[in-house]
Amino acid sequence: MEIKLHLENGFLPDKYAKRATVKEAGSAVISFPFELSGLPEGTKYLAWSLVDYDSIPVCGFAWIHWVVSDVPVTSEIPEDFSRTYAGPQGYNSTVSKLLNAPAAVHAGYIGPTPPDKDHDYTLRVYALSDKLNLSAPYYYNDFLKALKGKILAESRYDIPARA
Repeated sequence: MEIKLHLENGFLPDKYAKRATVKEAGSAVISFPFELSGLPEGTKYLAWSLVDYDSIPVCGFAWIHWVVSDVPVTSEIPEDFSRTYAGPQGYNSTVSKLLNAPAAVHAGYIGPTPPDKDHDYTLRVYALSDKLNLSAPYYYNDFLKALKGKILAESRYDIPARA
């Protein structure tokens, strides 16, 4: 399975990240489009996560930007999918009680905003044999547990974003 997405000068385009013009509570909310190819036979659903592991030295934990499940199989995820998808999406890291972020941004996509230097954001897409059946919004750990026994294929794409 292969993930394809458009980068500008080697980075995630500004409209989906730190320099976006459409923001909510200081974060980009228009999710980036991507394409999938080589999905294995029997794939019925897709799920994915977008996590910033480069945030660990900055805040002490990996920052969760987006978690999505139970997407009917498709080869194209359109721009702004997060705000238009009626299916289940998980909490991102703004849900932390330490951050005091408004509830409106706790679930769904929040764009990269690396504070210290350029970061790589890890997009993991899963081809699934069945739904995860999580009630939204859900936590990332519940997402990972629900994946067990349903993954037909997994692909990773590290997306560079500018500081």
